[in-house]
Amino acid sequence: MADDNEVSPIPLDGLEDSRRALLELLEGMRRTLYWYTPLVRPELYDDAEVMDAIRDRIVSQPKVRLQLLLPPAREWRSACPRLIRLSERLTTALTLRTPNREETQDRPELGQAFLVADERVLLLFNDPRRLRGLYAPKPIDRTKEALELFREVWNKAQTDPKLRRLGI
Repeated sequence: MADDNEVSPIPLDGLEDSRRALLELLEGMRRTLYWYTPLVRPELYDDAEVMDAIRDRIVSQPKVRLQLLLPPAREWRSACPRLIRLSERLTTALTLRTPNREETQDRPELGQAFLVADERVLLLFNDPRRLRGLYAPKPIDRTKEALELFREVWNKAQTDPKLRRLGI
């Protein structure tokens, strides 16, 4: 018999599903968010409601920390002004880095985008271009794997030189 409290991962297919899942993840987040994406989709990553949710979470819970691993800023900076402004204002809570290019070339799993909140909630985009994937509000095996992968890449990542000029 299945556990009634067990929640199966929710499939995501497109912008609206992904946006709803991301907003739910942000609303439930209490302490940490680890966010990796090989592709920044401005429709999601610079969405006004998403950026407001991040700002509100940080303001209401000062100990919240967000770590984002993004492609080089030259690829997305002009398309994501809200994300840039937010990262300029919240430098202690919101840290942006760019993965080491050599690290990502030999790792097919880094072609996916993922977010891990509080080391237990997973939002995974198997297809980040089409925003297709899954949202797991309860821990699953892939949550731990994604978190370990994030930490490994984060430790080798650097601040993007294009963002340093902005004072980030």
